[in-house]
Amino acid sequence: MKGKYSILLGVLFITSGILAFTFLNRKEDPATTEAESEPVDLEVKTQLVELIDIPYRIEATGTLQAAEKIELFSEVQGILEKTATPFKMGNKFKKGQVLIALDSKEHEAQIKSSRSDLMNQIAAMLPDMEMDYPNGFRKWEVYLEGLNVNQRTPTLPVFSSNEEKLFVSGKNIYNTYFNIKNGEERLNKYTLRAPFDGIVTESNVRVGTLIRSGQKIGEFVDDSRFELQLSVPASENRYLKRGIAVDLNTVDGLTSFSGNITRINGKINQDTQSIAIVVEVDHNDLKDGEYLLAKIEGDELVDVFSLDNSLILENNHVYAIENEKLQLVPVEILNYQGDMVIVKGLKNGMLLVGEKIANAYPGMPVKPVEG
Repeated sequence: MKGKYSILLGVLFITSGILAFTFLNRKEDPATTEAESEPVDLEVKTQLVELIDIPYRIEATGTLQAAEKIELFSEVQGILEKTATPFKMGNKFKKGQVLIALDSKEHEAQIKSSRSDLMNQIAAMLPDMEMDYPNGFRKWEVYLEGLNVNQRTPTLPVFSSNEEKLFVSGKNIYNTYFNIKNGEERLNKYTLRAPFDGIVTESNVRVGTLIRSGQKIGEFVDDSRFELQLSVPASENRYLKRGIAVDLNTVDGLTSFSGNITRINGKINQDTQSIAIVVEVDHNDLKDGEYLLAKIEGDELVDVFSLDNSLILENNHVYAIENEKLQLVPVEILNYQGDMVIVKGLKNGMLLVGEKIANAYPGMPVKPVEG
């Protein structure tokens, strides 16, 4: 009897334990389920869209080139003579000053000989002209009196008739005259003068040496006017135009200059899809071949917004927040300015995500926080 009573108490004790455990589990499960079914929304920094007008900006680098640069070649042959200022690298010349002078004595003698031949031919022609064409005799006589072997040959007299012209042509006057004029023009090539104020950047000759026809003498540049050629994306060319001011800086950033866009190429580079623009700058401290950084401000970009470049998603979308959920919004990228990008397509008052979100997706619930 006592043993049965003990067994009964054991069964009751085990049953009570099972019932208590079941009751406690039922009491805790709803709380656990509720906690798992109600996740906490992710806090996200935001930025409010306020559309403004921003000038188009672009930075590019290029190498300076002198606006006026000429390579000098000799068209005649002769010994290089000494001049007031030697044609050597670094020497400066004023416009019209002699750069190069070649010995032209032999050529001058040939011209004088040809002038003498012309004088003899006209003198021999005059007696016949006085008889056959008396109206033209006096002007040819005056022309002969004005000829001088040491001076440039004046223009031939105007013919009074076609018969007079044929008569003079038959005396070989024309041929001699134009040979002289050709020689006089060639004589000018023995002396090269500076076409503008500038500096010698390359010299390949020395005084006393023989300069041959076609030989390169050197290089002469205008050291006050320069051009900087830049390449910009062809799609952004619509914001640039001639006359726009350009800020220029040396690579070390210690010196700055100002220039203007003077030319814009009408052809697109097919390989780079870029277009060339030319900036002109005048300054005596600049050097041909110098490397410069250009900062250009173009036309105004109207009703645009600036945001960090890292917030732009693939296919040019950004995340906006609407009803505390993420929404994808398409934008048009107009301009990159450093780490910022200028976009169009947003509306005033829109709330954009102001930071990158890992594993973000449209419709994701978030809690906006002022950035």
